[in-house]
Amino acid sequence: MTNLTSRILSAIAAIIILTFVIYNYKAAGVYGLITFVVIRGSHEFARMVFKNNFSKKLIYFYVFFNSVLFLLLTYDGLKPLAILLIITSFSVSVLYGVLLHKQFNDLQSILNFVSLFCLGSIYTALIPATVAWLVLKPDNGLQWFFCLLTVIFAGDIGAYIFGVTMGKTKIAPSLSPNKSVQGAIGGLFFSMIAALSFSYVLPGTPLWLLAFCGVFGGFLGQVGDFFESLIKRVSGVKDSGSIMPGHGGLLDRLDGILMAAPLFYYAANLYSL
Repeated sequence: MTNLTSRILSAIAAIIILTFVIYNYKAAGVYGLITFVVIRGSHEFARMVFKNNFSKKLIYFYVFFNSVLFLLLTYDGLKPLAILLIITSFSVSVLYGVLLHKQFNDLQSILNFVSLFCLGSIYTALIPATVAWLVLKPDNGLQWFFCLLTVIFAGDIGAYIFGVTMGKTKIAPSLSPNKSVQGAIGGLFFSMIAALSFSYVLPGTPLWLLAFCGVFGGFLGQVGDFFESLIKRVSGVKDSGSIMPGHGGLLDRLDGILMAAPLFYYAANLYSL
């Protein structure tokens, strides 16, 4: 089976699962999928950045910590506890580095660990919480969620088409050798058109806002892709995981969605009916 065939079959399977969950369980079902993304995404992130000189217990603790943080963030009455837990993450990571300093080569390594620990909590718990807030938004949360997905996936398609046909100027060859300026521009164009098409699904939302979400959301999606590539290059891995044949891990497929999600959450709350 070729890589392209694997990618297509994986994408079809993901669409079928998402459609089934939304049709039968609505927003609650999507929330369950997001919870799974947090658990799996935390594991993928920890396995990439904490793979050397760290026990599996740290990875399991990290997954547990981020899962609790996500659950607290997505229950209104418990959000103050989530803020406390975010602050605690700094203390926990510093304490780990101090007590187990022999596992580190030098002080810079301890600082790197603290930084990655906290960054990972933002990336795999706090940002997914904004996706959950969007989905659980009354009236039109699912519509905005579909807008987010469409903008990012349309951007991927546009970037691929423009990159293959016209891509000559590479953006960052050492980081992501296949990405070009022409592909990035094409991706932004496709993302904007995709967002504007939701004017019929989200009546009352200004066209300028949809266009802004399309362009800036598409830009953030591309930033998320570069960010994930950076993590993988530094960690020395090809993919964040292997859960989706042809695509890699969940973070490989959802990096753009995660990075753009806060924008769509705030847009949905500020201007939609």
